[in-house]
Amino acid sequence: MQSNPPWRLALMFDAPDGAYGALEEGLKRIAGKIQELAGNAHIRLGVADRHPDLAVINDSDEDNGHSVDAVIEISVGASRKAQLTGISTALFQLLNGIAAKETIEVMAGPYYSMVPVHDGNTFLSLAFRRDPAITSAQFQDWWFNQHAGVAIPVLGKGLLAYDQVHVDHPATEQLAKALCIANVYYDAYDNLTWADRYAFLKSISNEEDMIRVYADEVGKIDKSSQRHALMRKLEL
Repeated sequence: MQSNPPWRLALMFDAPDGAYGALEEGLKRIAGKIQELAGNAHIRLGVADRHPDLAVINDSDEDNGHSVDAVIEISVGASRKAQLTGISTALFQLLNGIAAKETIEVMAGPYYSMVPVHDGNTFLSLAFRRDPAITSAQFQDWWFNQHAGVAIPVLGKGLLAYDQVHVDHPATEQLAKALCIANVYYDAYDNLTWADRYAFLKSISNEEDMIRVYADEVGKIDKSSQRHALMRKLEL
């Protein structure tokens, strides 16, 4: 792992009363304000892609966690990580009436780019906890040093970016307080980017290869804890 890596703040939340269109319009409306309060930090906003071809990916069940309607990501250099508290306080005000407050969850921590980063319009966001049978150190070692090496070749050249956010629990708890929300424990926030949904579907089309990826996760990830969806990136 690189020393002094950048940090990412991620918010996951749902639309009030399932009003997906209003949620998207609301995020577009405040995008400029989010960029202003974040300064020169990189931000990315996304809403769940609800195309019928993705129903199996986005649907939830007891074994695979639950879906999410939208995400906000703010990425800063390590020297600016202390500023994330003030940014979170301001975000709480901006999201009033746009996001269902009781569904907002926050994760923050250092992140590592596992493949050279290229921009894309579709990204998969996942938050999850480690299997309780392993320690936090064991989980982070597996995720960074083993799982990435299994998943990246399977997902192929269509994978434009793969970022691992190793959640810092004390920092995340502080940000939850700044957002006036309950702190929900996660060990990881995972990001994978493709050009579009068709590139994503092609990337996961080989069933045998995907079984190999899932097998590597057994005993490492608590699948029931996952919160996830394939996102359409909103243009700022």
